[in-house]
Amino acid sequence: MPTVAIIGAGISGIVCARRLTSRFDVRLFDKSRGVSGRMATRRTGHADACFDHGAQYFTVRSKQVKPMLEEWIDDGIVAMWRGNVSVLRPGFKIQREPTPRYVAMPGMNSLGKHLVRFLDVETNTHIEKAIHSGEGWTLTTTDGVNHGPFDVLVSTAPPEQTLGIVGSKSPFTSTLASQQFDPCWATMIHFEQPVPVSYDAAFVHENPLRWICRNNSKPGRDPDQECWVLHASPDWSKEHLEESPEQVTPQLLEAFSKAIEQPLGAISHVASHRWRYSAPVNPLEEGHLWDPKSKLGIAGDWCSGARVEGAILSGLSLAKKIAG
Repeated sequence: MPTVAIIGAGISGIVCARRLTSRFDVRLFDKSRGVSGRMATRRTGHADACFDHGAQYFTVRSKQVKPMLEEWIDDGIVAMWRGNVSVLRPGFKIQREPTPRYVAMPGMNSLGKHLVRFLDVETNTHIEKAIHSGEGWTLTTTDGVNHGPFDVLVSTAPPEQTLGIVGSKSPFTSTLASQQFDPCWATMIHFEQPVPVSYDAAFVHENPLRWICRNNSKPGRDPDQECWVLHASPDWSKEHLEESPEQVTPQLLEAFSKAIEQPLGAISHVASHRWRYSAPVNPLEEGHLWDPKSKLGIAGDWCSGARVEGAILSGLSLAKKIAG
């Protein structure tokens, strides 16, 4: 059975692996402790407090993903989030946004955990280099451990990281080098009492923040744990990119207070996380990249118009190309 190595166990890599596993011997590698990539959830020692500090939700419009969504809903892993999502603009009345939004339960990373069952996954494995030879692809970790050779290599890591792994001889060097990502600082807050606002989440304008969300308004979360996630705007995140979480946190707490136009209540836990590769600025529309000569495939949300659905579509399209 032909062998496939997939670098990155985010949603693109997982979906690609699942489509290939019946005809290929597939192994997933991820440098993190868990799977799901930016569909991330963090839990604290404070009761059942949890925070979706990466992707906040996803929408589904394509006919390819709708059957998958229905299956995930039937499995009890995904549900529609019916929270009140608003738009906050200074000087304007709060606007409601009716867009159907879906979340994984009990955290956004639950979808990846569900889909990765029965797959061969090696976490805490940081692939540093991938070398192609007549025997296939050999992967080397930062610890100097070799894996392979594999007949096919797929990378779903961010373009800059993929370029570092496969090297400048890749036929996709210029494409990878041209891709840009916006960063995002995320702050997670556990309040002792509910925040008295009429909405559960909001897109924020004219503020260092771009998004605020009462995480416990999502299905599958403990409604008694007042957990909020703040996402800074791309411009603000760029300006403060190299600051420490300790420097960023008080600034975003102040911005949150201004956005909701009231002082913040007592906080039992707060932390911030930097997403260096949060959202693609100039995403492709091809769906994936594929070199039939070296059998190198590249996928990710940036290959298919961004967002979670784009990541899924990218993984599906690359798997179809590999399987022929």
